Amino acid sequence: LYTPLVISNKLFGVVGVGASVERKFTPKDLHLLEMFAQQAAIAIQNAHLYSEAQRLAITDSLTGLYNRRYFMERAQNEFERACRYGSPLSIIMMDIDHFKKINDTYGHLVGDRVLQRIAEICSKKVRLVDFIARYGGEEFVVLLPETTLRNAQLVAQRLRKVIARTVTYVGKKRVRVTVSLGVAEMSAEIKQLDTLLSHADTALYHAKAGGRNRIILY
Repeated sequence: LYTPLVISNKLFGVVGVGASVERKFTPKDLHLLEMFAQQAAIAIQNAHLYSEAQRLAITDSLTGLYNRRYFMERAQNEFERACRYGSPLSIIMMDIDHFKKINDTYGHLVGDRVLQRIAEICSKKVRLVDFIARYGGEEFVVLLPETTLRNAQLVAQRLRKVIARTVTYVGKKRVRVTVSLGVAEMSAEIKQLDTLLSHADTALYHAKAGGRNRIILY
């Protein structure tokens, strides 16, 4: 005996029931199965909505990266783990150069597409264990567990070069951008995550002040 699982007028699956001995199913059996399928569909839909709500709560809606709030939560966990085991931990802060000029020249839709393109590049050019988030506006942050300052610099250099040679197409518009990056590594003197983030932010500030499209280590 079979009955469909329907959610929002869309077929989601099929529920099948078989008897251990040969028998004929009655209309009452079908009615009970349909009631069960209806309840199962509601439960599945609720689980899906809850999962989607959780995803939206930790995700930046424009870029699809994690948002700042969730980044801080994950970064704190990694910071505490690095403190406990004495393992290296580095952070890259990255900012799009002259982003306001892009919005003013081409419009915010083009600016949004540039943000999305950079998010795509970052997601492809780092390891699965690394953690990328949109930190705010045109600023991104990459958390690199088990990574020294030197290796984090290599990651930053790879990102800088790929982004600099990438062309973002929006209609007939061709847009190129560069990024400035600040890199900092955890040390024994750093007792709080905020300090590590501040070091990376300071390095980013000097990268922008020094001419942009460059990397500065703290």
